[in-house]
Amino acid sequence: MSKRTLQVLAVVLVLAGIAGIVALTQRGDPREHILKTYDVVSQEGDSATLTSPDPVSETAADIRSTWKPADEIVDPGGTFLRYQDLVVAVTPRAEGGSTIYLDDEERGYNRWFPYVVGFWGFGGSGGPIGGTRGGGPGAGK
Repeated sequence: MSKRTLQVLAVVLVLAGIAGIVALTQRGDPREHILKTYDVVSQEGDSATLTSPDPVSETAADIRSTWKPADEIVDPGGTFLRYQDLVVAVTPRAEGGSTIYLDDEERGYNRWFPYVVGFWGFGGSGGPIGGTRGGGPGAGK
């Protein structure tokens, strides 16, 4: 290869690398993506309720494809996505489409306890979704 070809190749590789870094840093976070993508019904502190015209499976798939969750539960009552410091619940709406609930980890765990307890634990000293210690006299202590 000529010196000129190597220079052009080097410039192309550098620009591709910069474009990749910019693309990764422009993604924001799951909360930001959801708030920008869906219709906000209400917002209070770190919690928000939104709607989507799409069914639960499609709405959850869109959120999941944009941000991979740490854990996911699919239940007839909804799809529950756990992220660091965020719980996203996508539930069906009677009139069609779905409702999306955004909560911090503690509130989301408490709100969706019946759905997540068997999968995300009972809570404990590590936070609401932390490890479990067991029950009974002296167990797990």
